[in-house]
Amino acid sequence: MMDINKLIELSQKPKLYERSESELWDDPHISKKMLEIHLDPDFDAASRKDEFVDESVNWLVNEVFTEKDQKILDLGCGPGFYSKRLAEAGYSVTGVDFSKKSIDYAKKQAEKENLDIEYKYQDFLEMDYEDEFDVVLLIYCELGALTNEERDILLENINQALKSGGKFIFDVFTANNRGQDDLGQSWETAEKGFWDKSPYLALTETFFYKEADTYLNQTIVVNEEEEIKLYRIFEHFYNKQSISNVLDEFGFINHSFYSDVAGKRYVKDSNTLAVVTEKL
Repeated sequence: MMDINKLIELSQKPKLYERSESELWDDPHISKKMLEIHLDPDFDAASRKDEFVDESVNWLVNEVFTEKDQKILDLGCGPGFYSKRLAEAGYSVTGVDFSKKSIDYAKKQAEKENLDIEYKYQDFLEMDYEDEFDVVLLIYCELGALTNEERDILLENINQALKSGGKFIFDVFTANNRGQDDLGQSWETAEKGFWDKSPYLALTETFFYKEADTYLNQTIVVNEEEEIKLYRIFEHFYNKQSISNVLDEFGFINHSFYSDVAGKRYVKDSNTLAVVTEKL
């Protein structure tokens, strides 16, 4: 019998950055569906479309880091869209991701195309590189999905991984990406789909933590065995001042701002904010 009281309890607004116990990025079924979304050329959610990635890499190669004798660390590399293009452009690339299915796919593609890319299945909060890379990439607003504590751990790891003068390139969402229309509840039923390979009911609600510039997408999934799983995805948004304050704290200097990671000129109504900064 379905535990309605548990559903009511789980559906309440949690404390800021209170994590769910259910795996998301490395759940066997969900990670498979995520990979399918990554690889869908018409879908712009898990990865940006090919034409944007091409434009982005062209900007990076020609305007951000023009020297070829550089080592690049691509964090949250997914199936390797940036890593592949950068390796083809002559750079030494290491890709890190916490989705085993994405890393396995990326490795197979690199082997098939004879590209010299090192892919690692790893949580980037646990990496321990030291003075090894000229460039670190963190693309598609992954910094904002972390708690402040996790963000600080990652920035410390990135600073440690970079050589002196090395560049850190990333993007974050701004306040323009969401609004009041995104708040509220929705539900979905499916015989099989993103959340489960068996029939399920998914109840989703979006919450806003005004004091922390953070949204939460919370989804409760009930499958045909009446097993209940909870998934939470936080989205912390930034502006130029707030992200500069964080970067300054970790010893990054010379911040440059753009509207996206293809080098579009920064405008205040952009949904994203891209940053190029340097290790002191």
